[in-house]
Amino acid sequence: MLTSLGFILLGGAALAGLCRRIQLPTIIGLMIAGLILGPQGYNWLDSSMLTISLDLRQMALILILVKAGLAINLRDIWNLGRPLLMMATVPVLLELSVLTYLGLTVFELHGLEAVLLATAVCAVSPAVVVFRMIHLIEQRYGIAKKIPQLIMVASSLEDIVVVVVFSLVLTLVETHVETPDGIGALEAMAQVPIALLGGIILGVLSGVLLAYIAKIMSPSAPTVAKTKVLKASQNLLKKEDIIHSVKGDTDGKQAQTMKTYMMTPQQATLLLTLIVATAFVLVALGNWLKPIISISGLLAVMIMASVVKGQVPYELGQGLNRMVNQLWIPVEIILFVLVGAAIDTTYMLSMSGILILVIALGLIGRTIGVAISLWKTPLTIKERTYCAISYAPKATVQAAIGGIPLALGLPSGPLVLAASAMAIVITSPIGAICMDYFYKRLLHHDEDLL
Repeated sequence: MLTSLGFILLGGAALAGLCRRIQLPTIIGLMIAGLILGPQGYNWLDSSMLTISLDLRQMALILILVKAGLAINLRDIWNLGRPLLMMATVPVLLELSVLTYLGLTVFELHGLEAVLLATAVCAVSPAVVVFRMIHLIEQRYGIAKKIPQLIMVASSLEDIVVVVVFSLVLTLVETHVETPDGIGALEAMAQVPIALLGGIILGVLSGVLLAYIAKIMSPSAPTVAKTKVLKASQNLLKKEDIIHSVKGDTDGKQAQTMKTYMMTPQQATLLLTLIVATAFVLVALGNWLKPIISISGLLAVMIMASVVKGQVPYELGQGLNRMVNQLWIPVEIILFVLVGAAIDTTYMLSMSGILILVIALGLIGRTIGVAISLWKTPLTIKERTYCAISYAPKATVQAAIGGIPLALGLPSGPLVLAASAMAIVITSPIGAICMDYFYKRLLHHDEDLL
């Protein structure tokens, strides 16, 4: 297994770097590496690595939600307002509806499995979008109307919606398979609000507990009237000496120096370890309680991470966000290489025509949703067009959840994996190329703004 892991990391990193050099998403290189290393290629991966791929995908999915929770800034949500909330829900719900209908009619799936197929395909990919939105901010394109910020935050919120819906539908599908005559439609639908409410409560409680632990780990000194904080742009997590200057009486000025203790890098790493470990426990707890009550462990993970970020100091929250992004790098390589290794190329190519048509129709529904979301906003037609282009690429969520139905032995598993893989292969490079080509043509260059 260690040899296989080495092949995955080295081969994935090499082909990802090659794709980066030719301006293609690195995800494509990672999946090609999986095809070369897997059973469809030279078969250099140990069978035990493919056996545990389901657990690795679930770990990646949990880490995606931790990333999303730590990346969410409630201030951004408040400032962007209605367009953000609509962009995070309306496009994905319209695409979900179109894909569900096509799953029922074209592939003749039953209702729950059609929704499962739709949720595995419909999410936008922050892995492709966020990097390019940061580039737009640096180049000052569209920042006057906060277009890059809108797309970044909305894509993260949308992924949370899709993952939570997928987990709920997957639970209902498994229940239907185990007891086909024992669960009705109304009973199934009644479990959804219970699972959501349970996930929110569990996430808030665990988040508050972790925030309290973080406060104990990082005691802060009392404040004084006026403070002058020394700039620490590269060392936000280091212990700093902060000089507080206070005006004295008529005899002159007195200076008072005190230390405010922030977390050391080691303490911050320990806190992140606690967050990730708690996330694993929350998902396991949701599975353990499944026979008794439905609780969305994945929703609890995202809520927990966002509560922790909201309760700790801003600098610590940003530091945790950066660390989890660094942790994501090797996880992303393993995830997408295993997705490439699991693809049945013969089956996917035999279904390629109909899958491309289904994905295209879903994207039309998504585009209509973007138009509805941006209605009565100050954005021009060109700017709304660019938002629709930026909302097309798919990758991360598809890789994390696309292979789960197959690993669980569901009849629709091969179709779900083929559809999610095809969505990545088609939309990721085309969307990235279009975003890079059109941003100067569709967005305004706000050179006067900082």
